[in-house]
Amino acid sequence: NIVVSGKQSSPTWLGPADAANHCGRGLGIWEFAGSEVAGEDPDVVLACAGDVPTVETVAAAELLKKGVPGLKIRVVNVVDLMRLQDASEHPHGLPASDFDGIFTPDKPIIFAYHGYPALIHRLAYRRTNHGNLHVRGYKEEGTTTTPFDMAMMNGIDRFQLAIDAIDRVPGLAEKHSLLRQDLQDRRIRAREHTRAHGEDPEEIRNWVLGN
Repeated sequence: NIVVSGKQSSPTWLGPADAANHCGRGLGIWEFAGSEVAGEDPDVVLACAGDVPTVETVAAAELLKKGVPGLKIRVVNVVDLMRLQDASEHPHGLPASDFDGIFTPDKPIIFAYHGYPALIHRLAYRRTNHGNLHVRGYKEEGTTTTPFDMAMMNGIDRFQLAIDAIDRVPGLAEKHSLLRQDLQDRRIRAREHTRAHGEDPEEIRNWVLGN
């Protein structure tokens, strides 16, 4: 087995026991990161796999919670990609009912992934809600730059993910056009900051969930 760890500091999302349970399941809903209402379907699912996509997805959920109060957001973190396949195709695969219970059968899914988006689509192509699955991931964009600028180049940054959710949840784009514009502007300013200073903006570098 190989364990690969990035050199950038990153959040600790779960304690040892919860992390062991989460990894044992292969994926799970992170209630602390979303804004679901018990007994009700979410309006959108923000899913992620990989360290940087996870940070950006949780940050995107926070942006949406602040900008669109009442939006029911479900955050799903995936550590075993084979769970996306059907149980008939892989021993780690989820039965259709379990998959739909997590990802919903009909809500928009924004999936941030550190690899090629096509892989996620191939794994989930038989799923009921595949038509609502929108994947952001690596698209051969990169250079010597800052971590967040690299995320922006590949469209997995928090601002883009939040914009994707606004564009795909029915009615949000019309009602929250100012928020969408603000997110676009913040994205542009972040990129300009990296060009001018050679580092990510402080709000990105020092971001902490809940602050």
